[in-house]
Amino acid sequence: MVITIQSQIYAFLVTVYGGFVLGFIYDIFKVTRQVFRLKKTFSNIADIIFWLFGTITMLYFMYISNYVEIRLYSFLGFAIGVILYYVLLSYFITQALIGIYEFTIKFLKKMAEIIIYPVKIVVNFFIVPYRFTRKILTLPGAFLKNNLTYFKIFKRKK
Repeated sequence: MVITIQSQIYAFLVTVYGGFVLGFIYDIFKVTRQVFRLKKTFSNIADIIFWLFGTITMLYFMYISNYVEIRLYSFLGFAIGVILYYVLLSYFITQALIGIYEFTIKFLKKMAEIIIYPVKIVVNFFIVPYRFTRKILTLPGAFLKNNLTYFKIFKRKK
């Protein structure tokens, strides 16, 4: 099948764009790993998930560009796209993603505090009287135990 120069240039530029997308997906996984401090097992699982997403992304962009015909310029386009992404955008995107993750975590913590606050009030409404009643009821027993042991009548015989 004869492929025109325009279609080859189009396929190359689409794969360069696909390289940008692959770099962005990698930054998402890199920041997720950094923010959540994944252990080795979860890190390995995240790597497998990344490669699955990366493979699907490459196949999608190759399908769009030239119906998954494997050409050298397709892989060259992906490589150039990833390199350009890291040179031009990676630092800024990484910082923005870290900021978004931190904002999201702070927001979720604040929402949890807002949701838990009424529960704390209800629990304290029942716990404070319970503790007070328990102290009042145990005072006579503690008083008798501490004071009656001084009398010989209540001491054990040896």
